[in-house]
Amino acid sequence: MTMRISEGMAVIEVEEGIFYNPRMKFCRDFDMTIFREIKEKEKEVRYLDALAATGIRGIRAFLEAGFSSVFNDSDKKAVKNIQKNLELNGLEAEVFNMDANILMREMSFFHIDIDPFGSPAEFIDSAVIRPKYLSVTATDTAALCGSATNSGLRKYSAYALKTEYYPEVGLRVLLGRILSEAGKYDKTPEVLVSFAKEHFYRVHIRFKRSPRAVREAYKKYGFLLHCFNCLRRYAVLIGEEFEINCECGKKFTLIGPLWLGELHSQEFVERIAEDSFELEVKRMLERIREEREFAFFYDLHFLTKKLRMSPPPLDGVIESLKEIGFFASKTRFSGTSFKTNAPLEEIFKVIEKLKE
Repeated sequence: MTMRISEGMAVIEVEEGIFYNPRMKFCRDFDMTIFREIKEKEKEVRYLDALAATGIRGIRAFLEAGFSSVFNDSDKKAVKNIQKNLELNGLEAEVFNMDANILMREMSFFHIDIDPFGSPAEFIDSAVIRPKYLSVTATDTAALCGSATNSGLRKYSAYALKTEYYPEVGLRVLLGRILSEAGKYDKTPEVLVSFAKEHFYRVHIRFKRSPRAVREAYKKYGFLLHCFNCLRRYAVLIGEEFEINCECGKKFTLIGPLWLGELHSQEFVERIAEDSFELEVKRMLERIREEREFAFFYDLHFLTKKLRMSPPPLDGVIESLKEIGFFASKTRFSGTSFKTNAPLEEIFKVIEKLKE
């Protein structure tokens, strides 16, 4: 059985047994906004869709961003499906039937895209060696966010337990792994934009090759101290001293290592926010643009559950924190989350006052 699907400017046919996920359309829509900006800056982009399946992302990158797309899949049936879809869209492109790791090491690409069914961990080392740009999807959220601790250790060399702000923890673990792999090749990542949504994480990175820049990047790499008793959390950098015990008397749990730096480039997001014409993508970009760069977010419903009270309006909490001199904003992660540099005690005071 074959399905014909229209997505963006592309029309593809999905052969039986070839993976196509309609729930990832948002991700691909978002990508096209990113890709158009990269093409505008770089002019010529040789782009590898390394785990292409139907080829939908690479075909859209060709049609909607002007990329010189190259396709690869280890499944011979998928390769035939890609070739058919290229013909369907009037395109010609190289299509490989190789192990993605071997291809990425043997050939040079300006931009590599890794979107596996599951974990990208086995591909990251090969993917960071050559390109200037890298895009990565991860759908093994349990391993990244702490629901599957042992799996996270095996795949990402990071220890995590699930917190109420687990989407951000998972995103930072993934970015930390990319930093540690790229550093071996004297490359440092600049995070152009990243987000967590539903069942996946997506990151877009631009690399700079410089041993000095790598040293500077590691100043944004470290651990999270989380107290499961009182909900305090602190970010500590590699080599930084810290107290084992929380102010409440309980011991902190050490989570990481992970990336503690920026989750996006403000300049880059400002530019692409103007270019996007997909409403849902535009909304996500607006949330990213307005989000303050603090690690890690608070969830209002989780905090009020701790206080045994119903939540006040999120906007009221944010404005009240600003009025008493703190930074605060909504986040890209959920409609009930916010970021602030206010201490936990001040946050609780604001919430309780709003409910009086």
